Amino acid sequence: MRTSMVIILASVVVAGCGGGGGSSVTPPPNPVFTSLKVQPDTQTIFGAPGTTTQMSATPLDQNGQPMSGLGAASWSSSDETIATVNGSGLVTSVALGGPVTISASLTSGGVTKNGSGMVSVADLHTADTVTATTGQQFTPASVTIKAGGTVTWVFQSLAHTVTFNTPAPPGTPADLGTVASPYSNTEISRTFTTAGTFNYHCSIHPGMTGVVTVK
Repeated sequence: MRTSMVIILASVVVAGCGGGGGSSVTPPPNPVFTSLKVQPDTQTIFGAPGTTTQMSATPLDQNGQPMSGLGAASWSSSDETIATVNGSGLVTSVALGGPVTISASLTSGGVTKNGSGMVSVADLHTADTVTATTGQQFTPASVTIKAGGTVTWVFQSLAHTVTFNTPAPPGTPADLGTVASPYSNTEISRTFTTAGTFNYHCSIHPGMTGVVTVK
């Protein structure tokens, strides 16, 4: 009797572990080349002809995940009198204008997918404006101007500073100390005489940052 019980229990354990029944786990589907994502999707090139910017083309599967090993995309510009693009996605400005469509195409396994981004070419500003908002943001967070140009900060009705990061590059203007006013739209300007990248922050609100690029 005891031997029979042992045999029965062993049979139950084997059945419970799926013995002989095979696995019920469904393997994940194989990645399928579904789309081609071009980045950035929209941008403006500031500066003289010959200024460049890099674009990328990433193949994605049916789940929106990047795929590798599919080869390189081919690139083309809708108007080479304004902007050209080489085989690696490097865009070069030719003249002011746009927007121009920069297209990428990739064929893999008999499947072809296309993607595109828009590029405009503009002259550098001699002046720009940044708003220090009540939402604790500098908007826009990044501006680009010509050397000798001016940036004006407009302060909404919340105290902020414009404090340039250290070490500061040559030509960094004076910080804007705490600006607080019962009135909105208080404006203070600074002139940037030297080319460089000038990162700054609000010393009152952590994470509130901006950058002025001077060319």
